Amino acid sequence: MRGTRWTGLTGLLVLAVVTGCTGAEPTELPVRVASVPTEVRGLGPAVLAVPVADDRRTDLVGLLTVEQFGDDLADRQPDRRHAEVAFGDPRYPTIARGLGDDRRDALLVGGRLRETNLPDHVYARRATGVTDALSVTASRCLAVTGDGTTTRPAVEATCTIARGGVVWQDRAGERYGAIDLKSGAASPAIAMPSHPIAASADGRYLAALTTERPPRLVIADTKTGRSQPTVTVSGRDVPGVFTSGGFAVLHRSDKYRTISLVTPDKKARSLLTLVGEVAFAPDGRRALVVDTRSGTGRIAVLDLASGTVTPVVDGTPDRSGTQLPPVTGSVTATVSGDTALVVELAAAPDVGHRAPRPSRTWSVRLSTATATVHPDTPAASSVTVRADDAAPTNAASVATASFQPDGTILTLSPDGTVTSAPPGATPRATLGDGAVWHALTDDNGDERADRLLVTDSSGSRTEVPTGAGPDQRIDTVILTPDTGHLLISLRSTRAGPRPGPLDTVVIVRRDGTGEPVTVYQGAVLASLGITPG
Repeated sequence: MRGTRWTGLTGLLVLAVVTGCTGAEPTELPVRVASVPTEVRGLGPAVLAVPVADDRRTDLVGLLTVEQFGDDLADRQPDRRHAEVAFGDPRYPTIARGLGDDRRDALLVGGRLRETNLPDHVYARRATGVTDALSVTASRCLAVTGDGTTTRPAVEATCTIARGGVVWQDRAGERYGAIDLKSGAASPAIAMPSHPIAASADGRYLAALTTERPPRLVIADTKTGRSQPTVTVSGRDVPGVFTSGGFAVLHRSDKYRTISLVTPDKKARSLLTLVGEVAFAPDGRRALVVDTRSGTGRIAVLDLASGTVTPVVDGTPDRSGTQLPPVTGSVTATVSGDTALVVELAAAPDVGHRAPRPSRTWSVRLSTATATVHPDTPAASSVTVRADDAAPTNAASVATASFQPDGTILTLSPDGTVTSAPPGATPRATLGDGAVWHALTDDNGDERADRLLVTDSSGSRTEVPTGAGPDQRIDTVILTPDTGHLLISLRSTRAGPRPGPLDTVVIVRRDGTGEPVTVYQGAVLASLGITPG
């Protein structure tokens, strides 16, 4: 029952030993079920959220530290006996609020538990990783950095991820500010006409829309408190991004599609007029555009600082330096990191034509304006793109292009990797090493927890078993540093924050072979450190 493989009937036997025959509350959780397989490398210290009982209560959540993930838990005492934990991706910093008789607050970062003092009246329930060294909680928001700094913008603040950064809202006064993604500092709050659609990475500037029709773009400087309505835009879904000199936005000027750079003092400088499809890079440096100034659409890269337009050339060795052919159909594009995913559908014979049409697809490196063709993309009647609202440096974000009615999905990771997933798969996150993990659905359309899909740049599509039962869900998936395994946190579909017997941490081979290894049962991985090499 404590070997290196635990699935099926064996899992039930371990559970029976832990919980007893009467179905009573477990008395031996948490437990290490199996050691980490020897071929898994790079997992360092860890903090586990575990169930704790005292002479009065049996529903407490404690924190237990191990020097290396996979260490035995026998005879170990919790480092905290009563805490509220802001769960999230364990690789990002987070917090735990001390409760009851153990009021010691904690910062969890890199698998270590550090002493800290949190402000009064904060919630520690869920944390969202923004950058490698910054997380934010949601309600009664805190910004948490890896060096131990915690910032509360306001007592009743809420934080949300916005295009390019993090917006915080002072619910008491319906005012808005932003978070500096490097320091975690909060800007002052100012009045805005609506919830901001974007924030600058340094937390100084916000972009929002007026409520009138058609709406106008408002750019605000939180340092000076100045905000001005600027250009008129069409609709609420406004393409744009903060740059080093203002907010680059797609709008109409004299009836022509134009990209302009606007500032809080109401100045607007045209960067490119007569433009088709536009996809802005999250870091605000460049945009993928279809340049139509010559009367023929050409795929190009626009520098958002200088306004320079560079035609995209083919980067394949036998055609290196050759400009991409003119656009004759409809183009859809999305950007992740420094790479754009560009799909062109052949022109439809008439407006009402709905039959699938041939497609061609490229990935374009924006910094060099070079393209790589991706062959064998399916015919489609339409292509829908999606990009995460995530910080420019968030390595786990994934952009997608979905081909209809075929259902095939292409994913684009911040490192420029493109993968292909079949119909029915839902991309969740970039794993690194060119891999993306996807959720799968059953015949009823419900999300499965017993298997997930991993795709990579080689074209591989691998279904990986997780060992999950019908009452478990997939919480987090991490690629181990050896790149050959997945570390998967499974949680109960019905339980509250307190870990129970259905909360497990398993390791499985990335190639889908072998059986999942349950390392810990009755524990939630709250923080994890990675060891180099």
